Amino acid sequence: MTGSVKLISLMRHAQAGSAWENFVAGELAAGIPGLQRLVFNEVLPFKVRGDGDAADPFAAIVLAWFTDRAGADAFGARLRGGGAAVQLYVDALLIHDRERRPLPDKIMVTLKRRADLSREQAQTHWRTRHVEVGLVKHNAADFRQLYFQNHAFDSDQPRGSDDDFDGMPEFWVDPADLGEVGNDSPVMRAIAQDELLFVNRAAIITMMVREREIFVAPGVEGGWALRKSPLKEAPGNG
Repeated sequence: MTGSVKLISLMRHAQAGSAWENFVAGELAAGIPGLQRLVFNEVLPFKVRGDGDAADPFAAIVLAWFTDRAGADAFGARLRGGGAAVQLYVDALLIHDRERRPLPDKIMVTLKRRADLSREQAQTHWRTRHVEVGLVKHNAADFRQLYFQNHAFDSDQPRGSDDDFDGMPEFWVDPADLGEVGNDSPVMRAIAQDELLFVNRAAIITMMVREREIFVAPGVEGGWALRKSPLKEAPGNG
């Protein structure tokens, strides 16, 4: 949504996913100023990548779009009041849309840069070379139905701390396709090799989630509308 502020809140296991959803529903009933759209993501008990992943500390992920930063800040504080959270303010970049609906379950991944890189350096590598290696050269676009990169520009975490993430990939993959793409496949090996150039792999947490859109303000577009994939304009992808 153009002009909106997107807040990602990763909710820890202070409550179960279902309890977090009830908590958010209660906040909605009380009214959330400036809220445009809210998507609740329940973290599923499904190990996606295996080795290289940190232990999963999160029960749910709340995505919320606001008309301004003040509204996002106020809602973030209300979520933190319900239990421990990690919150990121992000710019969402559409990377690829395979133009297939309905969408399957979604995968979200924490991304933290290497200590010797700036946030800008890591994010630039992520949206350029990493996309070209994985989605263009090794055809990951064939099984990622929709793919956003969420680039963090602010966080409620101390700068440089373990949970001061620099972004979160957000992509939808059919489980049947995912089952055919193991860690030893050429595409996953290429992605993992390129991650070494800009990512702290020890901080990677890969979560399969089931999303539920539970609020859309009047006049705001809900769901995930079909859009032309930027990958169609990428070098080497015709």
